[in-house]
Amino acid sequence: MSHLSLEAELYFQELEAEKDAALAAEQTITNTLDRALKAQDTDLLLTLIPYIETGEGHLAYKYRGEIHRILRMLHIIELEQKYQKELFSSGCTCKDSLWEKYMLALFAFRRLLFQLSDTSVEEAASYLQRADLSVFAVYVILKDDLIVPDDSLYEQIISICSNHWDSGDIRLLLTLVQSEETATADSSRNDSLSRTGNTPISK
Repeated sequence: MSHLSLEAELYFQELEAEKDAALAAEQTITNTLDRALKAQDTDLLLTLIPYIETGEGHLAYKYRGEIHRILRMLHIIELEQKYQKELFSSGCTCKDSLWEKYMLALFAFRRLLFQLSDTSVEEAASYLQRADLSVFAVYVILKDDLIVPDDSLYEQIISICSNHWDSGDIRLLLTLVQSEETATADSSRNDSLSRTGNTPISK
């Protein structure tokens, strides 16, 4: 048996053994989201972060890609609560409405990025103006959902969101972007040094 076949067999054996626990954890996550969002109970909502990261919910995270995005949303909300911004969960009354808000934002960003038509760009801009997304929501979705933004995309987003962002929000986004670009450049440089046998530079 090839190494790849063996790995696949072991994965499916593990999946079968953990399937029931993973499904139960996913149901717990859904039920908690629905309860917390219906009551607009942010503290209850954020109890799901440790549940998913270090508790029984990690099994749902392990096998269900949807849970990765849910955890991403929870981290966005956690940052917004900490810095007293409008919560991403505002106006959402259940898991499905929270999920829809995330996906609509993601599709809007992709429309701005790919510029398929003037109409698609206008619709994306219209949605983002209404959505009142925080800087944290914009940054996390762009960074973690397989979008490779360039400066022009950030410029478009800043222009669109300027109706509900102040100068501090714009500076915060630019700082986050610059920090990410610096970290990426450092990582690339260290990888290159490692391949040539030199010692990576640590800061």
